[in-house]
Amino acid sequence: MKRQVQALEPVVLRAERQRALADQAQSLVGEAERVERELSELEREAASLRQQMAELGFTDEAYVQAEQAVERARAGKHEAEKRVVRARAELEAATDALAGVTRRREERSQMLAGIDTAKRDLLLHQELDRAFTDLRTDLNASLRPELSELASVFLRDLTNDRYSDLELDEDYVAVLMEDGQAKPVVSGGEEDVANLALRLAISQMIAERAGQPLSLLVLDEIFGSLDEERRASVLELLRGLRDRFPQVVLITHIESVREGFDRVIRVDLDEKLGVSRVSEEDVPEDPGAAA
Repeated sequence: MKRQVQALEPVVLRAERQRALADQAQSLVGEAERVERELSELEREAASLRQQMAELGFTDEAYVQAEQAVERARAGKHEAEKRVVRARAELEAATDALAGVTRRREERSQMLAGIDTAKRDLLLHQELDRAFTDLRTDLNASLRPELSELASVFLRDLTNDRYSDLELDEDYVAVLMEDGQAKPVVSGGEEDVANLALRLAISQMIAERAGQPLSLLVLDEIFGSLDEERRASVLELLRGLRDRFPQVVLITHIESVREGFDRVIRVDLDEKLGVSRVSEEDVPEDPGAAA
C-alpha cells in the first residue's frame, strides 16, 4: 500500500496543478471577455474617429503640411517679435533725438533772445556812455573850475601863500601855481598838501550842495610828508573849519601833533595777547583846538 501511495503522489500533484490551472483559466476567460468588450468599444470609437476624419478630409499629408505651417507661423512670430524689439529701440532713439532737437531749438530760442537782449543792452550802454561822456564834459566845464577855486583857497592857507592856486587838468591831475608859474607836484610834502586841499575842497563842495554842513570829516595820515611848519598850518586850518566841519577825526602816527587836539584815543597792539588795546589820553586844554 505504501508503494502504491508513493506511486500515486505524483498523480495527486499533477491533479492539484491542473485544478489550479483550471481555476486560473476560468478567471482568464472572464478577463478575456472584458478585454474583448473594451476592444470592441475601442474599435467602434476608432471607426467613428476615422469616419470623422474622412468627413473632415484629414490626411497624413495634410497633417504634415499643417505642422509645417505651424512651424512657419512660429518662425514668423519670432521674427515679428525681433522686428518689434528693433522698432521699439528705433522709436526710443527717435524719441531721444526728437527731445534733443526740441532742446536745441529751445536753447537756440533762448540764445536768440539773449542776443536780442544783449543788443538792447549794448545800445543802452552805448547811449549811457555817450550820456556820461557828455556829463563828464559838462562837469569838467563847470565842476572842475569851482573845485580848483576852493582847493586854491585851502592851498594858500596851508602854504602861507607860497602857492597861489591849484589847477586841475582834464584828468584831475593837480598843478600848483607859484608866482603865476605852473609847477607840477614833485615832492611828497607838496603832494600831501595838494591832496589835502582837494579833500577839503571836495568835502566843502558836497556840504554846500547838500545845503548843510557835514557833521564829520575823517582824514587818514595827512601829516606823513609834511614838515613841522606845514603840520602847524594844517592844524590851524582845521581849527578854522569848525563852522563847516564841527567834528574832525584824524588818524596819524605822528606824536608831535597830539597836543593840537582836545581828545586823543590811542590804539596799541598787545604783542603777547595778539590783540589791540584802546585807551584815551589826557591832553592840555585848548579852547580853540579842533576835535
